[in-house]
Amino acid sequence: MEHIHTEPPTSSVVALAGEWGFGGWLRTYASRQSWMYKKWRDWRLYLYDGGVVVTAPSGYEAAFDWGTSRVLQYLRTINGSDAHARYTLIDPYGDAVNIGPGANLLTQKWQERLGINSSLIGPPILGWGEWGEHIQLKITEAQLADVLGRIARGETAQFGPINADRHGLLTGEQEADWAEIDRVRLADGTVQVVAHNGELLLDGLHEIGFIPNLDLFLHVCEYFTARD
Repeated sequence: MEHIHTEPPTSSVVALAGEWGFGGWLRTYASRQSWMYKKWRDWRLYLYDGGVVVTAPSGYEAAFDWGTSRVLQYLRTINGSDAHARYTLIDPYGDAVNIGPGANLLTQKWQERLGINSSLIGPPILGWGEWGEHIQLKITEAQLADVLGRIARGETAQFGPINADRHGLLTGEQEADWAEIDRVRLADGTVQVVAHNGELLLDGLHEIGFIPNLDLFLHVCEYFTARD
């Protein structure tokens, strides 16, 4: 697969990345290239300084900018190995593509809740431990200051089923003030909001796979629970 990593972007990808101002190309990713993966092997994920481009042999090309995109991740291990590592990239218009090995959890109901208008099932692209984490971290790097600023001005930041404002976290009819929250942790595939006495707030558990920009959400929570 190393030859794939150094495979340069096509001219159309270079043009699309240029339109978005993505800067330098970093690496290319694909699914396994064996005959068993014939359906998927010509898909590509091109990682850039400023975003990512996903392409398919059908002519599909989609760009996702760190500053405006959302990403969902569904990770699950069985017997110590990654069984599911599915990522959903969502652009500002609600168009999405699912990539990486494993199941797609997004039912029509969840797509509507998350503002997804269209969703394309993509390939089990390898290297998710690299590109998946890179995407999460770059989105946080690009969006954190703006999100914190908007919250400080009285706006609400939406992270799927959980909202964050300057007072605390909200979901459904439940809310928890920042002063009540000791920490927000990840455990058993869920986000858990923990009070100072160890109790779980906000109805307990929320599946990680439905929290857009998970790393960004955790950084927001860390900021507001640590600032005092």
